[in-house]
Amino acid sequence: MTALAPTGIVPKAPTAFPTHVTDLPVGAVLWRIHAESLAGDTFNPGFGFSRFAPIGPVRKRVPTAYAADGFEAAVYETIFHDLDPAQRFKTYPLGKLADVRCSVLRVASPLALRSFLAPDLMKLGVARNQLIDTSAREFPDTRRWSAALHRKDTATHGMVWESRSYPSSLAMMFFGDRVRPAALSVVSTTRIDADPVLAMRFRTLADRSGVTLVV
Repeated sequence: MTALAPTGIVPKAPTAFPTHVTDLPVGAVLWRIHAESLAGDTFNPGFGFSRFAPIGPVRKRVPTAYAADGFEAAVYETIFHDLDPAQRFKTYPLGKLADVRCSVLRVASPLALRSFLAPDLMKLGVARNQLIDTSAREFPDTRRWSAALHRKDTATHGMVWESRSYPSSLAMMFFGDRVRPAALSVVSTTRIDADPVLAMRFRTLADRSGVTLVV
């Protein structure tokens, strides 16, 4: 087995990805929280600053879309992503919910995602805190992994890993130039605060997390 690299340092991306592929079957349901300006199945054209995106030079960036296997994980991967768990008083302005939408997506044709779960990271000789649990200042280095994956692994449609912020749930990112149109079907798109059920789930999650929602 490959020896683990020193912790706290994002290692160089491998030249090959001989790890497990997670197949998303037709009918699988995913949750996506995205900018208000995007439709539920519209990929981000390359804006923002995240762990694995954007990919590529400005003029030829790969469109990407993040998703999760549950609503709570999607909230933690987006809305609550930048909250500091160590901060004593954590707040979130409810008005910011107007800037995002929550979409439920159904997989309409099979999709294959390169896995970066614990066994796969071990095979690659990488610890979670070198790729999945790094701070934002390491994002330029972690993005080299998604760029290398896109460049070298042309058979898959994206990548999947255990959510950093909501463990035991899956987070994933799709490559827009690999996922054919209509492969992700939009079941619904709504404002979280306009849907009574989602609003209650959001408030329950905030309360459980010690996040005060402010007007």
